[in-house]
Amino acid sequence: MTSLSKYMLNAPLLNRLREMILSGELAPGQRLTEAALATQLGLSRTPIRNILPRLAAEGFLEAVGQRGFAVKAFSEQESVEALELRALLEGRAGRLVAERGASAATLMALDETLGTGDRLFEKRHLDRDDEQQYGDMNERFHNIVVDAANSPMLKMFIDRLNLVPFVAPSGIVFDQVGLRQAFELLFRAHGIHHSIVEAIRNRDGNRVEILFREHANQQRYSMFARRMAAHKADTAVEPPRKTTKRPGARG
Repeated sequence: MTSLSKYMLNAPLLNRLREMILSGELAPGQRLTEAALATQLGLSRTPIRNILPRLAAEGFLEAVGQRGFAVKAFSEQESVEALELRALLEGRAGRLVAERGASAATLMALDETLGTGDRLFEKRHLDRDDEQQYGDMNERFHNIVVDAANSPMLKMFIDRLNLVPFVAPSGIVFDQVGLRQAFELLFRAHGIHHSIVEAIRNRDGNRVEILFREHANQQRYSMFARRMAAHKADTAVEPPRKTTKRPGARG
């Protein structure tokens, strides 16, 4: 089996573990073992063994000992800041592509990626299987723009930021918002893809930069929606109870 086939086979597991980390089900600092995760998820140890290094490469886990892993501690603020920086740098890359003039090959690759996304939304809803497909399409779109900028320095910094948990364009987790809301969010996000390509064609670098920042806002909301809702529920203040004074009682 090829490495690509193994990746596609393990994609649902990869997304499930991302969800467990994001929701706190797997807590920061928690040591992860193949045996314990296999029992918890009802799987054999082999797919777990294959997926843990991938999660470490994405910044979700850190190596512990010779072959072990633990959930990497990170703050939501760190992810938000990294996402904002990525948007700024990708916006810069997009501006370079637009102002220099995109090649025919670049525009063709972007159009093909737009078509892939369009086909996902044709049925007017998203299925669980669409999660990985959208993430792959989104990653390809961003990579095409960054590569076309032909700036090794920009690419180096963007690649580093993508190692921060939940920042990479492929890091789409439907479970955070539910399938219905995921469709609405990602449909709008893909609409921004179309607008970015249009701005690149028109050589409007300023608009490209603005659109990349707007695009990052969509991802930020989708990744932290559940946590924001949980925080609001935890910090909700119970309204004060009304007290009835007895007749003649002083205030």
